Amino acid sequence: MTTSEPATTAPPVGPIRQVVLQATGFCNIDCSYCYLPDRLTRTVMPLATVRATARALARSGLLAEEVEVRWHAGEPLTAPRPFYAEAHAVLRRELEGRTRLSFSLQTNGLLLDHAWVEFLRTERVRVGVSLDGPEEVHDAYRRTRAGRGTLARALKGVAHLTEAGLPYDVISVITPVTLSRTRAYLDFMAELAPRSLGLNPEETEGGNASTLHRSAGFEEEYRAFLREVAAWSGRTGIDVRELVHMRRHVLENDLPVRNTQNEPLSIVTVGVDGRVSSFSPELFGWTSETYGDFVAGRVTDPGFRFDHWPDPFRRMASDVERGRANCERTCPYYALCGGGAPANKWAETGDLAATRTRFCSLGVMAVADVVLESLEPAPR
Repeated sequence: MTTSEPATTAPPVGPIRQVVLQATGFCNIDCSYCYLPDRLTRTVMPLATVRATARALARSGLLAEEVEVRWHAGEPLTAPRPFYAEAHAVLRRELEGRTRLSFSLQTNGLLLDHAWVEFLRTERVRVGVSLDGPEEVHDAYRRTRAGRGTLARALKGVAHLTEAGLPYDVISVITPVTLSRTRAYLDFMAELAPRSLGLNPEETEGGNASTLHRSAGFEEEYRAFLREVAAWSGRTGIDVRELVHMRRHVLENDLPVRNTQNEPLSIVTVGVDGRVSSFSPELFGWTSETYGDFVAGRVTDPGFRFDHWPDPFRRMASDVERGRANCERTCPYYALCGGGAPANKWAETGDLAATRTRFCSLGVMAVADVVLESLEPAPR
């Protein structure tokens, strides 16, 4: 759904709350739903790029009181531990006294071993592991390039976390296979007992066309799945990220909620080669006739500033704001969402000023309805 509203002026930038650093685009497996374009590129981010990023952040005047540095893209553990040790030292040294830094990392788990676990503990890195469920669910999509399943190796990695007593979060991509095996999926997660469980309904993004969106009746099936997940969370005490966040929005937050994907420079993504983008990190690495490569500049260029943008990125920021305003005007869920995700709007419709997407219907509307249902008094 799009509108013909004129472009609006982009909102003020920042503060920067999250910095997504892509240590490498390379991944050691080949998930069939992956949207990343450079999974065979083995380049590791030079420390000079980390240093340039840290110094640009330090002089930006845009840092929030706390900034999360998130290592993402490819498989982060294919970059060497000494790289992360030096990168963290650089970031801490340059940003000390300007903000409180925290570090997080998302991994497929295959390379986790005792040495990695001790390093992550020492560096106080919050760990997320991508696990889609039992073998018949996980291995349906998360395979090696030779077509072999990856769950057994991932669970060996997770065992190192468990043996060391290091808490971890799980993120699952929810596909039609998950929905057809909900009980087995929830039994599997209950046995793992992660710190929290995150649900990512498979999205149409970048190079991936969602199999979930193409399945008949997917919206109602996903709502039924969420209701079972909510009941499971109540029984097991395991927090489900989407349900926890939505309850907090409904019960505690001033509304409308802030959506960092719609706020310029609230999220900053820096690629291996130093290119910088903002809004949805999933836009990075792709190109558009209208917005070019979705990039605001290169952090290693002389005189780089986060808030100095070329015309295509300025147009992008304006259209993201127009899309947020369109959502505010037309969507009854806007107060609990803040305007949707630009990456989903572009991937599903080709228009950053669009409103409702298929992802909205699952990741926001269905979650909100299930949470609101749970807060209603039971019929007498």
